[in-house]
Amino acid sequence: MDDKTALKLAKKYIKRKPMPSSLEKEFKKQGLCDLLPSVYQRTAELLQDNKNASVAVMQHLKQILPSIAFYEALLAKEGNQERALALYEDWCFIKIKKMAKIIPVTMKIPGLYKKAPNIMRKMLDSMFGEKAGFQYCEKEIRNGFAVDMTVCPYVVTCNKYGCPEIVQFFCKSDDITYGNMHPKLIWGRTKTLGMGGECCDFNLYIKED
Repeated sequence: MDDKTALKLAKKYIKRKPMPSSLEKEFKKQGLCDLLPSVYQRTAELLQDNKNASVAVMQHLKQILPSIAFYEALLAKEGNQERALALYEDWCFIKIKKMAKIIPVTMKIPGLYKKAPNIMRKMLDSMFGEKAGFQYCEKEIRNGFAVDMTVCPYVVTCNKYGCPEIVQFFCKSDDITYGNMHPKLIWGRTKTLGMGGECCDFNLYIKED
């Protein structure tokens, strides 16, 4: 991958992935357009640094790497981690919150919510398995599924680039997306790797009457 291609891909991924695209839009809205060239360039550098990643891993890096670049830009501008994190949290979920409103509407289709745990299990296998850099063990649970995630590329990558403090936002994005799908669907975690836990204890199950 040459530098020109990496820069083109950087801009493409930023516009397509919900967290980076929200951040880009807010940078423009808040008068921070002068920071965007450095964000695009930094994302391109990170892509070059991870050019040998598998296709499965890259599906996640497309979101992680631009998000790191935006955070680094905010941190450099603010000169204060607390302020940078507060702005990041205000801005990064805008698109995700809009997308999350669609799921409860879809779940009104009769009987669909009952299929949600199995759908999530299949999605876990296809998108969040070992090929994508995750490791987990599945647990038995009534009316749903539960796993303990012990290795996560979001944690690994953010640690690698010195910003473990932003993993929390990826964790919170899951809660926003899946936390209110249907009154009879219970989504929960008591801990995550990104927020200091020894694992992420995901579970999704159907509430019994």
